[in-house]
Amino acid sequence: MVAAHPSADGDALLDWNESPIGPPPLAVKRVVDAAERLHRYPRGLLEEVTALAAAHHGVGTDQVLLMAGVDEAIDMTLSLADRAWGLKPGFDGYPDRAAANNKPFHPIPLGSDWQPPAGLPAGLGAGDIVYLAQPGNPTGNLVPTAWIDALRSVAGHVFIDETYQEFSDRPGILSRTGGPQPGLLVYRSFSKAAGLAGIRLGCLVGDAATIARLEPMRRFMPIDAVSLHAATGLLEEPQFMVRLAEYVRETRVDLCAMLRASGLFAEVRESQTNFVLARPDAAVHEALLAVLAEDRVRVKDCANVGLPGWLRISVGTPQDHGRLGLGLSRLAASLVERAAA
Repeated sequence: MVAAHPSADGDALLDWNESPIGPPPLAVKRVVDAAERLHRYPRGLLEEVTALAAAHHGVGTDQVLLMAGVDEAIDMTLSLADRAWGLKPGFDGYPDRAAANNKPFHPIPLGSDWQPPAGLPAGLGAGDIVYLAQPGNPTGNLVPTAWIDALRSVAGHVFIDETYQEFSDRPGILSRTGGPQPGLLVYRSFSKAAGLAGIRLGCLVGDAATIARLEPMRRFMPIDAVSLHAATGLLEEPQFMVRLAEYVRETRVDLCAMLRASGLFAEVRESQTNFVLARPDAAVHEALLAVLAEDRVRVKDCANVGLPGWLRISVGTPQDHGRLGLGLSRLAASLVERAAA
């Protein structure tokens, strides 16, 4: 078990899927050491971080493109297709960025099990790109690899967003495919498992020809110096990501158990990410949100991401979970008292 990191502002921050053990220490040191050089352009640092990221993912430097977050990766890869597709409910960044780039977006509805339909959507073809978070966002689960393979056999490009991959018990698609393949684009984030949500940085991995096609679209000095220095420290200390992922996987089990034991939830779904999904009994939903707000425990109501009635609760520190548990116990006790009156 690793030491947890306290919430900075006194709230239990269980709503935005941030690192409960703080940032990578070496990343912090790199940023602090570089602070007096921020009047200089980060000459050569983009290439250095690209090489470190390529080595981390086991690919060539010509197969990696650093990106200022997944939004930039979506913007750039939309240039490869006439239409975009994605799961619904799914990450709202995919349809939002498609609209911003004047590209039509076609939703692929999930079933009640949060899985895609058995067959492929009608009309999908070589001029299309499919955006797919794996593990899913906001559902937190995985879709079958066979379905992804079927998509790749039909769509021109499939973009696999592996922002939460490190928390999953299934290897990423690059391991399964033996590396970048034509038509396959994989986004890896320096946000969630890297403990660097405060910067906007990730990398797009693809075959060398596609990366070469996208690279001229980048701006001059596309990544800021602070983000590059933080990523350098992270990639020189990869064990931090291992520690954080282990903490999340272990603590995620305990979080689910606590939610179920409270008796306030109709359903709790385990996740392959650093959050879990829980559906309160309808009769207590509003009262639960009120209690948590009073106790300054922040969770995310999933109504606006296509999962009405569900709450997303991040894996947090033991102190955060303690405050959450006290709020759940207080509400459960008040309901018992009310029923007995």
